[in-house]
Amino acid sequence: MKRGPFRMFLKQPGGWRILSGGAIVFLLALATVTGGAWTKYKPDELDLDNLLSPPSVHWLKSLLTTQEGLRIQARNQAGGRGGGSHLRPPSADDENLDFLGGGDSAKDAGGTGAGAGAGTGTDANMGTHGSGDASNPETPATVDEDNRSEAGKAKPHALGTDKNGRDMLALLIAGARNCFLPGLVTCAFALGLGVPLGLFAGYYGGRVRKIVGTFNSTILSLPRLVLILVVICALEPNVYYTMGVLGATLIPRVSELIATRVRILSNMGFILAAKEAALSDFKILYRHLFWYQNRAVFFIQFSLIMAESILVETTLSYLQFGTKPPEVSWGNIIEGSQMSFFSGFYWITFFPAVAIILAILGFFYLGDGLNARLAYREGR
Repeated sequence: MKRGPFRMFLKQPGGWRILSGGAIVFLLALATVTGGAWTKYKPDELDLDNLLSPPSVHWLKSLLTTQEGLRIQARNQAGGRGGGSHLRPPSADDENLDFLGGGDSAKDAGGTGAGAGAGTGTDANMGTHGSGDASNPETPATVDEDNRSEAGKAKPHALGTDKNGRDMLALLIAGARNCFLPGLVTCAFALGLGVPLGLFAGYYGGRVRKIVGTFNSTILSLPRLVLILVVICALEPNVYYTMGVLGATLIPRVSELIATRVRILSNMGFILAAKEAALSDFKILYRHLFWYQNRAVFFIQFSLIMAESILVETTLSYLQFGTKPPEVSWGNIIEGSQMSFFSGFYWITFFPAVAIILAILGFFYLGDGLNARLAYREGR
């Protein structure tokens, strides 16, 4: 029985890892390109009637919300429908205020009893006006019923909302863009400079190899985190500057890997034959040494650097050194949801954390699968 090409692909080393990682990377790239086409909400759209609304999916709601969180949510919804302000999670200060205000209720009760006679005439007048307005459809009772019906027809949020009423799905999609694009900047620096330096050092050797080696040693001697913080302090806080510095610190890793492979390949027969055929050094370097022999290494390093850049970007955004509000990043979503997390609203932290883990694993699985496929082909 003949096997299809897809089954043959999965049977080879790294097939499942390439498939799973490639699917995650494709979804991340699609979310970056299409943006808000996946949801009817915008990341800056505020739904003030559904602050801290849990996921509309029942099992997610029961999984990511405590009983205390559900109670606070019910209080908030009752306050919003009644025209009052949204309530916040109770604290010790609220209990002290309730204790101190206990005497006010007694005073109110006494005042009510003292003014009962005066209130009779007022109630009669109110009843007269109320009976006269019974035919008016815009009475307070009718308006209150309309508000309740509109509140009951609130738009569902599949993944819930944050403390500002922003849809979590819209925030995740917007955050994907601010994690993917800075990663491309990191890859542009690391691969755009590391690959040519590695090709030159491995092909020409001698003085060129010493110069590239000195450059790599200088970059490796600089602490990465300290260098990133120095750039943040010296320049304006910009996530693309930070990712550019991260890419510069990854140049030695790429160039040393490429140089080692090119140094071995330069002494093989097909390279010597290309030299005898009077091919230019550019054609030998680009076509024979890079594209035919090292393009798999290029894509492997691309995927691994993207995974590392997403981790660094989300960490810096969580520490408020990366993407700044009102721009959305998975890191600053988690940073802004700390108090909500301790109040029992777990979904605000859960979904960005899962997105970060899946994105990093997706690029890692893709790179690891490509590496296994490369090792299998070279060993044949």
